This record gives sequence, structure tokens and C-alpha cells, in this order.
Amino acid sequence: MPRALAELFIRWEPPGEGGTPELEAVFSAGHSNRTFLMRRGERRFVVRLADRSAAALGVDRVAEQKVLACVERLGIGAPVLFCEPQTGTLVTDYLESRAVRIEGIGAEQVIDRLATALHALHAQELDIPAVNIADRIRSYARDLQSEDPVRWPRARRLLSSCRLVMEQYRFGRKLQALCHNDLVSPNILDTDAGIRILDWEYAARGDPFFDLATLVEDHGLTAIDRHQLLLAYGEIGDAALERLYRARVLYRLLSALWFLLRHRTAKPDTIPALLRHEQALEQLLRQGPDD
Repeated sequence: MPRALAELFIRWEPPGEGGTPELEAVFSAGHSNRTFLMRRGERRFVVRLADRSAAALGVDRVAEQKVLACVERLGIGAPVLFCEPQTGTLVTDYLESRAVRIEGIGAEQVIDRLATALHALHAQELDIPAVNIADRIRSYARDLQSEDPVRWPRARRLLSSCRLVMEQYRFGRKLQALCHNDLVSPNILDTDAGIRILDWEYAARGDPFFDLATLVEDHGLTAIDRHQLLLAYGEIGDAALERLYRARVLYRLLSALWFLLRHRTAKPDTIPALLRHEQALEQLLRQGPDD
């Protein structure tokens, strides 16, 4: 067992009956954390240990703790067993689940359920910091410009290609909704009790359309599915589609810069996720909102 896990169980009594908890699996998901599946007797739980890079990537652990309590009350998060913001340590119940699939005959029902969960989340009022995605992109860009002369030219080309959309997004209508800001597929579970969302470390008040855009891009939603998502969420019309498009562009740009920052020791052309985001961004800019 990793030393950090053993130290955790000295200062905190884990759930379940029996002796020392057993390490059942190491989860590979997550780029700024180490996550482990543990078992004690019949009880299974998940332990997240934070990576030192989390703070540099904009993670606010105190705000995360508030969000975790809120979403647990809403019934869309995993039950929290232990939370230690100063170390970034988090323990939650393990949820029996299946992957969310937006395809085939049942796609419309899945989209409706996702939209309902997000509508409930975005309606919450919580006293946590606000994040403007365009500002976060600029922050990542400043870090690359000042600290990474090798990657900065690549980041500058990406920023230049998105300049018009960035300006449009900056002056567009944005609400201070409670947002997840990282709704990629591994963070969304389909359980018998309903949709559950994990990994709230980037949650903040901001633009709810960024959450919708992440869903659209990460799940590869078609034009028909995008219309269904907006309809189920309660936003319709050309203005909503345009707003969604701008948020989709910023999602791809932010993700590309994130991977440039996160993998500074690797050559950019050897980072598959970075290449996928760059290619998707190029296609989005070429096609526009009416693809």
C-alpha cells in the first residue's frame, strides 16, 4: 500500500468492518490526482490523493468541499466519507454504475436525464469563487509564455485562431451558475439511483453553457442531439446554438492549453489528448456553429 494511504488510515478511521483496508485497484483516471479503490470487509470506497500540480491548474480545495456538500444534498454526487482540503485528500463511497452512453434508441432519454441533472446543479446558489473560462485561458497562456518558450509558439497559434470567438465570448451573456467545468465521460456515471457526477475539483460559479459544451464535445453529440440537449435544458433558438458553439471552442482551446501545461516534459506531438483537442478545435473553427 502506498505510504500516503497508510498515513491516511492512521489519522482517519475508514468505514467497514475488519482490519486494515485492502487496496483493490488503482484507478488511472485523473491527471492531477492519484485515485485508489479500497475495501474493508464488504465496504468499498474510493480515496483520492492530490498531486502537487493541482493548485497551479486552478484547483480550490476549500471551494470543492462546499460544492461536494451541495451536490450530495442534490443527489447527483457520490457520498463523501472524508474530506481534507489542506491536503486535497477525499474519500467517497464507491458507486456501482455503468458508463453513460448517448447513442441508439435510448439516446434521447439519456440526454433528458443529463439536462435535468445539470439544470438542478446550475440553479444552486453557492458562495464560492467565480471563474471566467476566457480568463482562465489567458492565465494558462501567460504561464506558457513566461515559463515555457518551447511550447509558447504552439499555444500562441491556438490563441490566434480563436481570437474572434474569445472576444465574442468575453462580451456575451454569462450567468454565475454553479458549474462542474469538467464534464468529461469518466466523470459521469449512470447508477440505478440516477445520474451521478464525480470529480468536482474545478467547480466554480460561471457559465453553464461551458458544462453543456463539454458534454457535447466529449460525447461527440450530433446536431440533432445538440438541439435535444438545449431543448431539454430549456434553451432554444439560434442565439442558444451560437452561445453553445462559442463555449465549445473555448472548451477545446482550454483543454489544449491544459495539456501543454500538464505535460511539459513531453514533446507536444507525442501527447495524444493534445492532438485530439487541436484537431477538434480546427474542425470547429472551420465548420462554425451550423455544422
